[in-house]
Amino acid sequence: MRGSGFGSSGRPVRRQPERPVARARPGDVQPATPGERLTWGEAPGEVKLAPSETLVQFRHVYKIYRIADTGVVALGGIDLVIPRGEFLAVVGPSGSGKSTILNLAGGLDGASAGAVEVEGRDLGRLSDEELTKYRRDQVGFVWQGTARNLVPYLSIRDNVGLPLIAKGQARWTAKRAEELLEAVGLGDRARHRPGELSGGEQQRAAIAVALANLPSLLLADEPTAELDSESAELVLSSFRAVNREFRVTIIMATHDLEAAKKADRSVRIRDGKLVHEGHPVGRLDEEGQVTLPPEAIQALWGADVEAEVHDGEIRLRRKSERGRSGASRPPAGDETWRRPPSPAPAPAPAPGTAAGDGGEADG
Repeated sequence: MRGSGFGSSGRPVRRQPERPVARARPGDVQPATPGERLTWGEAPGEVKLAPSETLVQFRHVYKIYRIADTGVVALGGIDLVIPRGEFLAVVGPSGSGKSTILNLAGGLDGASAGAVEVEGRDLGRLSDEELTKYRRDQVGFVWQGTARNLVPYLSIRDNVGLPLIAKGQARWTAKRAEELLEAVGLGDRARHRPGELSGGEQQRAAIAVALANLPSLLLADEPTAELDSESAELVLSSFRAVNREFRVTIIMATHDLEAAKKADRSVRIRDGKLVHEGHPVGRLDEEGQVTLPPEAIQALWGADVEAEVHDGEIRLRRKSERGRSGASRPPAGDETWRRPPSPAPAPAPAPGTAAGDGGEADG
């Protein structure tokens, strides 16, 4: 008989039932300092994350959309590495391809060529079922329009709980919603519906909803485009807070340079290609010479260089990797780069002689 046994006298003795051991709540997280990610039931301890650990990587990615018989290139060979825990801003005008980067990283669309890898997995090789699970469990989305982020007839607390219900963790909705709404400064607005909140509050609530399943990647598409400057500042502060507190990687697409300054790093995209930041240089002198930064001289020395002038910028790039024979060392420091003098032309052959012969020509 369960829960009973026999003592030394042979009489049955009823044993005290064992107390149930508290089990860890699946995936539940309490606020932690940077570098820590704690689950309920775990002893506090630092989770060591390598600073160079890559979460998302674009490998020469192309995306071409077909419109009738015409192909529109949205991305033209993007190479991008995003470390885990980084807050990255993708900056560019409308139509530059920044939203396409979010769609590919979120598994909403597939690359036409190249590979988009998240935690070492090529999203292009996943089945539809695997992509659905990836979007549900590992990605959070914050869209520009608040109507896409929140269900209007549910309270903010219930909105946060929806992703947990879809994941089968409905019993933890109240605790998780309380933590996340406090993290974005809306703990006192949990019972309100979206229509009772301001635009900035709705976007902060959307951040809480996006974090409900504790994703490793948070994607935000123009989250401050419809907000005033004060509300936008609060939304960006919320992004920074959850990035530090929950160690979630954030990719934010924006055309606002002030918003991009809140990120750890920003990359510029134009016409579907990444634009690398340049170095300011002085004006050309009277002889048409300019002082280049030392790193540019070191990188380009000994190679054929071609220049492109576009939108007030001068872009220098290698034309050939083959260095000049006998090239001397590059100048150190901020020395002025001067093109080496061209070799003197060979003297023309004297009249009446054959070139390279040295003998007299036949008369």
